[in-house]
Amino acid sequence: MAVFRMENTQASVEVSEHASEITSFFDKETGIEHMWPGNPDFWAGRNPTLFPMVGSTWNKEVVIDGTVYHMGNHGFTRGSDFTCVRHDENTIVMELKDSEATLAQYPFAFTLRITYTLNGKQLDIHYSITNDNDRVMPFNFGLHPAFNCPMAEGETQAEYHLELNAPETFTTLQGKKLSEGNVLELNRADLEQTILVTAPKTTETKLTNGKHTVTVRAEGYEWLAFWSAKNNAPFVCIEPWHSHSDFEEVKVPFEKREGTLFLDAHQEFTTDYSIIVG
Repeated sequence: MAVFRMENTQASVEVSEHASEITSFFDKETGIEHMWPGNPDFWAGRNPTLFPMVGSTWNKEVVIDGTVYHMGNHGFTRGSDFTCVRHDENTIVMELKDSEATLAQYPFAFTLRITYTLNGKQLDIHYSITNDNDRVMPFNFGLHPAFNCPMAEGETQAEYHLELNAPETFTTLQGKKLSEGNVLELNRADLEQTILVTAPKTTETKLTNGKHTVTVRAEGYEWLAFWSAKNNAPFVCIEPWHSHSDFEEVKVPFEKREGTLFLDAHQEFTTDYSIIVG
């Protein structure tokens, strides 16, 4: 699949048509690559878009209009091939539309556009989802960017922590309280199980060791999650979510899933987030 590049004097970004994933966010001033490369020895993902599902159901089945569908973890977008519909020196626009393959998993017509805009060391990502049906379209949505951690040679992950711009309560997926505050140490055992903030007040999260930093800005999401893979995987994910995976067996149709969004016929849903490196 084609990979498209944009750059300025401070940074460069590359985005692949496959899954519309950011394959590189390179800081020219520090020489640091910040995006996880998808090493399958740990986790083959990079920064998938979670649509129309976040996580998966308890039994891996989705019931829509009384029909059972089978959808992979985090939906089909992460495995879909997008089309680049615009590319210039500081903007890339990727598009995904429904197809025979998507309709077999999710019986709705849609247009998903992702716009990437690079300004200095800040990458703004804008999402637009259009309901191309004559009826209401339920959907889940989330973000899953993974960042190299440690960021530079000679460092260890233990040097890094997360700084949030508002105090939060950190829990397990099942709601067990871990800690409170606006600083979260990178406890490997907790990260591997996923750390969760419900109804976050935070709009800015920094992954930093005081020398190198990645900042994620996002607001309006119902959950904020932090995750890393097993075996001391050298990355950390910062994940704003609408909806979530089943934490226990829940027997409800898709539209009753917690956090599900609803889009009226021929209307558009938009959301944004930003990544800043330095």
